[in-house]
Amino acid sequence: MGSQISGKDPWLAPVPPKDFVTTIRTGKIRPFGGVKGLSSAINKQPRQGKIQLTVGGLDGDERQYIHHKSPDNAIHQYDPRHYEEWKNILPERAHKFKVGAFGENISSAHLSEDNVCVGDKFRFGPEAIIQVTMLRQPCYKLNHRFEYKKMSRLIQSTGFTGWYYRVLQGGPVQEGDEIELIERINAHWPLSRIHHVLYTDFNNMEAAEEIGKLEGLSNEFIKLFQKRLSNGTENMNGRLLGDFAVPWQLFKLVEKTRLTPRVQKFVFENEESEIDMGDLNFGRFPHVRLRFGPDTNFTRAYSVVSGNMKSFELGIAKDDHSRGGSLFLHDNLKVGDVLEIAKGHNAVIPIISDDQADTSTRHIFILGGIGVTAFIGEIKALAEKAANFEIHYAVRSRDEAAYLDHLPASKTTVYAKNEGNRLDINTLIPPLENCVDNCKPLVYCCGPSSLLDACRDMTTKLGYPRSQTHFEEFGSASTGTGDPFEAEIKNIGQVLQVPGEKSLLDVLNEAGFEIDSSCLVGNCGTCMVTLCEGEVAHQGVALEEEQKEGNILTCVSRGKGRILIDC
Repeated sequence: MGSQISGKDPWLAPVPPKDFVTTIRTGKIRPFGGVKGLSSAINKQPRQGKIQLTVGGLDGDERQYIHHKSPDNAIHQYDPRHYEEWKNILPERAHKFKVGAFGENISSAHLSEDNVCVGDKFRFGPEAIIQVTMLRQPCYKLNHRFEYKKMSRLIQSTGFTGWYYRVLQGGPVQEGDEIELIERINAHWPLSRIHHVLYTDFNNMEAAEEIGKLEGLSNEFIKLFQKRLSNGTENMNGRLLGDFAVPWQLFKLVEKTRLTPRVQKFVFENEESEIDMGDLNFGRFPHVRLRFGPDTNFTRAYSVVSGNMKSFELGIAKDDHSRGGSLFLHDNLKVGDVLEIAKGHNAVIPIISDDQADTSTRHIFILGGIGVTAFIGEIKALAEKAANFEIHYAVRSRDEAAYLDHLPASKTTVYAKNEGNRLDINTLIPPLENCVDNCKPLVYCCGPSSLLDACRDMTTKLGYPRSQTHFEEFGSASTGTGDPFEAEIKNIGQVLQVPGEKSLLDVLNEAGFEIDSSCLVGNCGTCMVTLCEGEVAHQGVALEEEQKEGNILTCVSRGKGRILIDC
């Protein structure tokens, strides 16, 4: 071999002992990372019993990235011993490092990047034969997975990458099966040496040429090393950084001011020195997710009153039935405290576009309490365009009407409960057939669940298309709660009890299924899982009607009796 060293070869890989598979996991493609447009099947769940292994991989396993759909990437294995090392490297994220976090299909006790070589053939279970094709090249999705923007580079530098197999012979496999090396053809090319040439000794073209000719190497790596020989070392930034910014950033609370007896103003400033201009501004109906409290996984979503990702303002009401969110922010958060905050993303809702926001459209805002914050930016934009709009703002009393000074007085009607002036949905939403002179009504609503439900019921009764309604649901204390039900997990048969005070999302994550989530109120679709059987009381706006037949938003929707789901 061209790069072999005379004498004792430091790259001669030890022969691994007979091993056994400790876990088998498969996953479905799902929205991922709370980032609009980003999806992945990295969230793989454990499988029990026999599973069929074919050239395409494990039955029930999906792969989102087109190159990962190659037969050369049929199975991903990760050394579970790395998880303890990761906990030492990133102790503040230790809770994230548990088996399955890297999206691996299988784990075993003794195999590693040091004793596994390219081309190695293993017998897996009684019939299957698999062959090592390449190590895993970390990509930007791992930044999102671990909510750390340097994660992919850190994985690359440590070499804790895992590796892929192709399936030479299929068969049934299951947890506990033996995995035994039956043929080694490249004994001097362990995966750790491939890693060394890829990322450290990358100018060693002699080694690159030799790797490109190794028997069993994946087509992806053959092409990679061929390009390196002709064009030099490749640019790795696209793979490591991607097109998506890591959502969580550090913000300091710089102002906390009481606006009403129940509402406080919170102003946050970004602690990051550099912010990409493409990530600076919010979208049309901005909101953010805050992560805070003694449990770092405690998150809540709030509408943004004004600002951008350098500095922004929130208006937060102290909820009488707070489950810890508004209570903590009002009573415990102090000026100078630093939180992790992420820009939120709504579902893509086909509401009327900005260039149609003129007098031919009648914009009707129906707001309850702190729900006013959801549309302050939209109202300001409409006022600047002299658009046709009206605001109906329901509060307990006038002294609790937060941000009233942000609303044009001539366009705003306040309904104060203590004055006996109650908002009546029936008089505010016009029947479509009554709209004359091509004036299209567009209804916006945000507030307590009773107001949202009444507004939805009325617009549905009157036949409003989805393009003429927009609902925001942040801050509802009853999000995801309701009548108890059971959720059976397909493939493993586990039945989870979902009590009335918890959401399906809460129960799934407590059971170890690690369902990704973002808005927590049914707006974004990140927490969606497949509904196989059963009846569901759907909540939230992220699913189209046809999607509701086969999916459920775990953060807000609830089953009736028992449902069957696939995570």
